[in-house]
Amino acid sequence: MELAATLKRLRLKSHKSIYELAKLSGLDPAFIGRIEAGTRGASRETVLRLAFALVYNCDAITLHDIDGLLQDAEHAPLVRV
Repeated sequence: MELAATLKRLRLKSHKSIYELAKLSGLDPAFIGRIEAGTRGASRETVLRLAFALVYNCDAITLHDIDGLLQDAEHAPLVRV
């Protein structure tokens, strides 16, 4: 699965809107929308900011989910097995 689909799936799983995710991550909502649309990639720092925002007040997002998000963005996972 690619970054766009994974980010949207995890955002919906965390019950957050793009605007809530933007506020929590400090990123522009339009930028997050472009990532979800697949027209923009994201640096490792950006993916980690999104990841921290996704897990905020959410028990449904796991470390495995975050590693998948990083890998779909073509970055190294947090945990190596």
